[in-house]
Amino acid sequence: MSSTSTGKQPLLIDRPLFDSVRVTTQVVGASNTLFVQGGQAPAILVDMDANLSEDNNSGGVIDSITIVRNDAYRSVDYTVSSGTSGTPISFVSGQIAQIVSTGILTDGGAPFEGVGFYTYTGSGTLTGVNTAVAYSTGVASGFRFEGTIYGYQPAVNFIFYQTRGTTTPIPASGDYKVLFTKQVPANTQQVDCSDVMPVLAAPVVGAGNTNGLGETAPLRNKGIFLERGDRVYVGVFAEGPTTSGYAAGAHIYAQGGFY
Repeated sequence: MSSTSTGKQPLLIDRPLFDSVRVTTQVVGASNTLFVQGGQAPAILVDMDANLSEDNNSGGVIDSITIVRNDAYRSVDYTVSSGTSGTPISFVSGQIAQIVSTGILTDGGAPFEGVGFYTYTGSGTLTGVNTAVAYSTGVASGFRFEGTIYGYQPAVNFIFYQTRGTTTPIPASGDYKVLFTKQVPANTQQVDCSDVMPVLAAPVVGAGNTNGLGETAPLRNKGIFLERGDRVYVGVFAEGPTTSGYAAGAHIYAQGGFY
């Protein structure tokens, strides 16, 4: 055992591993298939010395993968609807109101853009009753119309692959092996992939949630053992809004260790 090893389950590691990659146009799959198609190129997340050029790499383990969207939107501060009609409000710059119904507005015919989201752009505090505020860009203490679906983040699916013994995997040759898929649900900022990662062979040393386990079944970590020469790739599934790429982008982070 190396004198530099650190006590990290499921085995002792010599060096910590932390890799990340941003996924935007790295589309993979087609229709109902998860396999990488010709001309597609998923991004490399972890390279376990595919070039076989390092003397101190005997493989490693990934026990944590996190996906974080690159776009974020603040929550709505006020909702203007029949259910909230007459509610006192107080705006400061940057706060957002969602107008669900325009028929309840009573400010005297200001040039509203209609139902949708409005960001307050005035420099001072704007107070009043929610149905009597002029949600207009034509006044000094005005608003900016953000549209009817401002802040909506669509669901996005990511696919993870493993390769071995090659630095130039060929889709048609089956070099890309599907590890797992993970969806970032709509309007969710980040997700952890531990629930869909493979179960590791080594039992967990410690207590945990035993619901669903057999009487003598051990608790186990989830993660990915990698041999030297392996790589882990990731791409965004070609469906819905991501058919030609994921414009907002997401960072994928992997943590683990080298043996």
